[in-house]
Order: sequence, then C-alpha cells, then structure tokens
Amino acid sequence: MRLTVSDDIGRELPPDLFNALWYEDVTVERGRAILIITADENGWPHPALLSFREVGARDPNTIRVVTYNGSTTTRNMRENGKLTIVFVDERFTYYVKGTAKEIPAHLTGTGEYFATMDVRITQILKDFTGSDEEGAYIISGITFHNPWPTGGRPAQTQQP
Repeated sequence: MRLTVSDDIGRELPPDLFNALWYEDVTVERGRAILIITADENGWPHPALLSFREVGARDPNTIRVVTYNGSTTTRNMRENGKLTIVFVDERFTYYVKGTAKEIPAHLTGTGEYFATMDVRITQILKDFTGSDEEGAYIISGITFHNPWPTGGRPAQTQQP
C-alpha cells in the first residue's frame, strides 16, 4: 500500500514545468501566482507569492527567482539559502526544493530594488491522486489580476 501522495522525480525540471517557467505569458491580465516558502530566523515557514514574471528556468536544474531587495523572503534566502517553490494549477502540482545563491546586482541588470537568486534544485516532488482519490484534480491555481502592462521576464536569462 502506497502512503505518499507525491513522487520524488529527481533534480531536473520535467518538461511541462520547464516549459511553463520558460514560456508563460507574463503580460496577460489574469496572472498565475507561485508560492515560495523560506525559513525565517526562528525556523518557521515564511510564505510569499510571486508571479511567473519573477520566477523562471535558467536550465533544467536551476530556477532563477527575483524578489524585492528588502523583503523578509530575500533576507531568509540570504541567511540560510533554503526554499521550497510550490507550483499548483490545473495542469500540474510540483514542490521544488532547493538552495538559493544570490547573483550580484551588477550581473543581472535588475537594479538596486531587486535581489536575484539562482536556486539549485535538490529535489522535486510531483503530486498525484491516490487510489481513494480517483478522478479528483485541481481546477485552478492561485491567480491574480495584472492591471499593469508588463514586458519580458527578468528571471528568464537564456534560450532553452
């Protein structure tokens, strides 16, 4: 009998998640949010929501995350480097664990207000439905209204 509801699929982004991180249209009015969780100085989980504009694939083993420079999320990543990125929508559910390393601002071009972190993936878990949940599926992830025109994705840095 299987007791888990997620499979460890390794350290490489699967094609559906890699493609979402690379090709997601960040200019649409209804954006999809991504939950990231860092650990604060007391070890408590600290959640934050980012958009696909702020999270992108660098390569199959690395995710780039752009956050506000003075945020608690950024401070947590600088202090211990550990985070989990949660991708939930009608297409898939993944939990990506990794360690963040800051990229110096002069190399990213994102300016003084932002911090850029490369997250080296240490584990990816993919959710699945158990035998007692047959036919169940996610119908929507967290979405938000995007009222501003937006250009490209600063987290995206190279062609796949």
